[in-house]
Amino acid sequence: MSDYGVTDQGFVLKRMDVILEEIHSDLTEGFGVDTRLSDTSFLDTLVTTFAGQIAELWETAQDSYYAKYPATAAGVNLDHAVQYGGIRRMPNKRTCYPLHCTGDDGAYIQDEAVVATNTMPEVRLYSAGEFQITRENFNAVSIKVAVVERGAVYTVTINGKQYSYLNSEDSEKNILEGIKEAMSLTEYVVELGADNNILEITDTMKSRKNLLVLSDNLTTCSVTTIANFFTQEYGRITLPYGIVTRMVNNITGFTGVTNQLEPAYGRLQESDIELRQSYIAKSALRSNTMIDSIVAELLNNVANVESASGYENDTNMVNNRGLPPHSIEIIVEGGDNNEIAGAILRRKAGGIQTYGSIEVHVPGNYGDAIPVRFNRPEYLYTWLKVTLHGYGDKLPTNYAHLAAASICEYGKRMVAGDSLLTQLLNEGIYRAVAGITFVEIKSAYSKEKSYIPKDTDYKPENVAVTSRQKVLIDERRIEVVFDADS
Repeated sequence: MSDYGVTDQGFVLKRMDVILEEIHSDLTEGFGVDTRLSDTSFLDTLVTTFAGQIAELWETAQDSYYAKYPATAAGVNLDHAVQYGGIRRMPNKRTCYPLHCTGDDGAYIQDEAVVATNTMPEVRLYSAGEFQITRENFNAVSIKVAVVERGAVYTVTINGKQYSYLNSEDSEKNILEGIKEAMSLTEYVVELGADNNILEITDTMKSRKNLLVLSDNLTTCSVTTIANFFTQEYGRITLPYGIVTRMVNNITGFTGVTNQLEPAYGRLQESDIELRQSYIAKSALRSNTMIDSIVAELLNNVANVESASGYENDTNMVNNRGLPPHSIEIIVEGGDNNEIAGAILRRKAGGIQTYGSIEVHVPGNYGDAIPVRFNRPEYLYTWLKVTLHGYGDKLPTNYAHLAAASICEYGKRMVAGDSLLTQLLNEGIYRAVAGITFVEIKSAYSKEKSYIPKDTDYKPENVAVTSRQKVLIDERRIEVVFDADS
């Protein structure tokens, strides 16, 4: 193998002094005269000229060699190099804000409608696409009585669930109060307007979109729909809640706008340094399975997530968990709904559906809203009665705290779907408390946080859970007593 060019030590450049020496050696051998003796000769000038051209070719070859590797390439060559790993430079991206747009029911908002903040200088945002303010896609709505009919039924249906009131008086206020009473135990805030002739219905989940159907004797005054708007500038544009209030261009039926949700933040194009760093991270963090990848993303990159677990149905039929074909279910404890949904969307494979009772519409790369669903665990509030048997002279005075702390430490490692096997608590108690010969544990639990068990409720049994339930252990619900061995 040659000492220069592509070697087992990488690329070794042949410098101009080496090239000159090799040319003079070849000429000296051919002419029989040492061509190095006269530095100002015509031959030396000629040799130096074309040696310089050869040296430039070597430098070009070296640049071409290093342009093939992410660690040494730059610019467009770096883009080409990282594509071998299926990675691309992150381009400029605008921040996308889901805005609550209020207006007349059925109003059409054209593409690139402009809204702005109420600050100076203002920040402008443009609608991601044409959308409609409609009762079929509402987050908040104001309804009123279209006609007062004694003996008529007034019906409000939200997402297929019907709320009705049978009118017996000639009063709009009584009709609206009757509907409000019918909806009193729902997950919506229902209030009468100041003049008592409008009923305002607002979803407690600010990111959810709902379908509203009214009976013919009711109508809407205004509807609030969630639509995606892009910032004018590229990059991460952070705006406080409630600061987007101005409509720049006048659109019939579009009466109000505000920002109440977290955006999908944009970014500036990755620099060469950022691309090299992301290339290493993206290559190293690829998981063997999609579920593991999603769980890792939630735990590492979503604030305040305490635990996460997931399940997949890769069959063509609904499985025994109730998951639709080719879908996943992610169960997350803690964290913000919008951030969780964004993390799931980033990691799930294309064509795989999400399953769960919580639905969040995440802005896509092209301004479209992508529904992402997941579940929160159902808590089982667990009470434990622990009886320690052993030698009193060896028992520490704070034995109750030590035993309870050991149990709580074990409980921190539990995630949704983990049953509490009481015998697994023994090892930690034995390790924490000296002088113990036997541990007896009884349990009681309920889905109600206010539950306080009676003595007869405690059973020497494990707490078995479903995959959607999580055992909650708290030191305040642990009773530890000592029974000395005779």
